[in-house]
Amino acid sequence: MTLLPVLLPEGYAPKVSVNDKLTAGEVIAEKKEKGAEEIIHISQILGIPPAKIKKYLKKNLGDGISKSEVLAEKKGALFGGKKIISEFSGTVIKIDEEAGNVNIHTGQSKNPAVIVSPVEGTVDFCNNEKIVIKTDKETLVAKQAKGEDIRGELYIIEDEEVDFTKINSGVSKKIVLGKNFEKGSIFKALGLGALGIIGIQIKQGDLEDIEEKGIKSPVLEIDGEDFKKLLKHKESQVYLDAKNKAVVIL
Repeated sequence: MTLLPVLLPEGYAPKVSVNDKLTAGEVIAEKKEKGAEEIIHISQILGIPPAKIKKYLKKNLGDGISKSEVLAEKKGALFGGKKIISEFSGTVIKIDEEAGNVNIHTGQSKNPAVIVSPVEGTVDFCNNEKIVIKTDKETLVAKQAKGEDIRGELYIIEDEEVDFTKINSGVSKKIVLGKNFEKGSIFKALGLGALGIIGIQIKQGDLEDIEEKGIKSPVLEIDGEDFKKLLKHKESQVYLDAKNKAVVIL
């Protein structure tokens, strides 16, 4: 069994608990969306002093409001009244008597960002910072890594040096495993659509350059023994998790 840590970025909350059974692709964490917030300029619209907006409101703090419902009303016998009709549904979360505004929370995002389990297994540990998954999938730990996570088929280049001129479109949509990568070879492979790079020798400066350029594709450096293990898994599916410096053989 292997323990695979999954770090949770700020703003994400776990959706699982210790001892939960997981399948690959199952949602394990979700971003806590604050939801949209609308500000209604009550005093400006009704032409009243900010400090007096409560007098004209039809809703109190914490009240729900539906679309087309009256939020505030100013009556006038001589020139007629004026109403503020809500254009959306939500909850009154703030009444600002200094600015003369009302804030309405309009709900959660329908499609929140999520993190899924890359493997099947069992939740061994869980808090707001990380989830540790116990799995029977073999996991290798990289020496250094940059980028994000990706899953794909392993494409192997067995030459001692990964020659820039020999990299072709065959790397497209594959995770490329090689020994010694120069920066040019890394950039060419990624430029041809490689999903990620795994190598034995990748310069720290090259990794930093990749990060500075905002490249999200994972690039990992592993040791020679782990390279030999991966050679046995040609065309197998692997999962790269750069944040946790992990290579999972699926």
